[in-house]
Amino acid sequence: MGVYLDTNIFYNAYCPVENNALADWILNQLTPKFQGVTCEWTILEMFLALKKQVNLEKIEEKAAKIALDFFLSELGEMAEEEVLKIIPVTRSAIMVSRKQIFDHNLYAADALHAAIALASQVTLFITFDSDFRGNLGIVPILNPNDPDFKEKFLTRL
Repeated sequence: MGVYLDTNIFYNAYCPVENNALADWILNQLTPKFQGVTCEWTILEMFLALKKQVNLEKIEEKAAKIALDFFLSELGEMAEEEVLKIIPVTRSAIMVSRKQIFDHNLYAADALHAAIALASQVTLFITFDSDFRGNLGIVPILNPNDPDFKEKFLTRL
């Protein structure tokens, strides 16, 4: 089994203006026996997230491009080392997202992540996003900002 990683885990790990300690800790826990899972949409969301920081003048465009290149390179390495699975976005996943939107009142991208996480049969969904609360059916949602996050995370390994 594995753990689904929402885009904001990668954003916190790779954006130069974020505190990356918790996100780095999470990524360092992944192994071939306890894999991280995310979907292709994460890559597109990362492009937008870093461009937004450029637009807000929090980082220079060159720094954003370097961060994205580093992210893409490490994403490929993690996939090659089998510590991360990158799930394709399919039409059926998009259609299943409808249920997540109506059941959990999620934004479209969040619903897509939720649908893919459930289809991937992960044991946890990790996100810094406070829009996710409780669980996705049988999959618990953990927020790294919660005081007991590491303890709960490590009990799932």
